[in-house]
Amino acid sequence: MMSLEEFAENVIREIRERAGSAFRIKEQNVTKNNNVKKTGFFVMKEGADIGQCVYLDEFYREYESDGMEFDEIVDEVYRMILGYEKEAPDVDISGFREWETVHGDIYPKLINAGENKELLEKIPHRMFMDLAVVYYAVARNRTQEKIGTILIYNEHMERWGQDEENLYQTALNNMHADGEPYFENIETVVNDILPENISLWDETLPHPRIEMYILTNHHKCYGAAEVLDKDILRVIADKMGDGFIMLPSSVHEVIILSS
Repeated sequence: MMSLEEFAENVIREIRERAGSAFRIKEQNVTKNNNVKKTGFFVMKEGADIGQCVYLDEFYREYESDGMEFDEIVDEVYRMILGYEKEAPDVDISGFREWETVHGDIYPKLINAGENKELLEKIPHRMFMDLAVVYYAVARNRTQEKIGTILIYNEHMERWGQDEENLYQTALNNMHADGEPYFENIETVVNDILPENISLWDETLPHPRIEMYILTNHHKCYGAAEVLDKDILRVIADKMGDGFIMLPSSVHEVIILSS
């Protein structure tokens, strides 16, 4: 039985033969967040600005368990490529090439530093406690609607002629200009989700109320980065007193405990 590497090489060779000159295909092994490694290839139609990554790990598991024959997998992968070509989003990446056009769409996010050592070697970052501050750009379609995000790598920074300090300051300025953060007691957050006749807090019980708060942005996307804003932390300190503990619970939010 083929190893994953041999399997990927053979799939890519078969796809190249089928695609001919219609697509550009390049082997693409990716390290994603929390050191999750993906094996696959990048495919782009000739003359296009964007393409897609096709990951082969799940297909290899199907092959390994005799769930699919090799030829069936090649057929399915090629159908995926043709399907993506028809349904590909209308992305405008022209603004991503130049700093003058992309700088207004750059934001920070927090990731686990220990779980992303390999990724951090490839991307601009700085440490924040046991986390790493990294940067992404908002991807937009041709009508300028937000349709996703693009992680910023070292080669992007070099292409723009920028250093990490400037990325950091730009990202924080954009985050600050993007609107007030969302800071609310967790009881309120949960009660807003629960049906009207159900409450997290039972007034008849003797135990104290929960002094736990959620900090995120109004998009609820990569909102844990709000802890980088010193002005926000001062507001929280004024509201809660000097004793509070920050617990970044995910890239999207931070839990604040009163101590």
